[in-house]
Amino acid sequence: MSYTPQHVQYRLAKDGELDDGCIVDMRAPAANRVSVLFSPPQINERLTRQLTRISSHQVAHGAWRQSGSSMPEGQWLSVTRWERVPGTWLPKGWLVAGIEQAGSCIWLVDEDECTPRLQNDMNDMLYRLISRGVYLQCWFRCPPSPAGELPDPALRPSAPMTVP
Repeated sequence: MSYTPQHVQYRLAKDGELDDGCIVDMRAPAANRVSVLFSPPQINERLTRQLTRISSHQVAHGAWRQSGSSMPEGQWLSVTRWERVPGTWLPKGWLVAGIEQAGSCIWLVDEDECTPRLQNDMNDMLYRLISRGVYLQCWFRCPPSPAGELPDPALRPSAPMTVP
């Protein structure tokens, strides 16, 4: 099965791009292009640039890709979510870092650069996209987990993450 690379961009929404009360949304304005839009008061623009840089690498190389079909809810394919952490936990100069392994991707986001509400709304959106199989994590040379196998409970979106 061949893979067509996608382009992903995280950016601040312009006036009127998001519905009232919505602070994050994903759009596909053209084939192989995805935009993640944020309400400006909820996030720092520098963070959107760093998210684009990291995600573009993952998507362009096929580590995360659209599945082309949706899976019934509960058919866990992978888990991804944001966790707000102190900026001192991140590499110098970085506002976000991804911790990834087969079956999960946890984004550590500088707590001073996005609001708790944005974290929650982003996690809700990621949960819907991933748990329904809209996006898949593809680890080369690693067989996928059997359909329906739940990830470790610590990796489920409802579980809080603690970093030593």
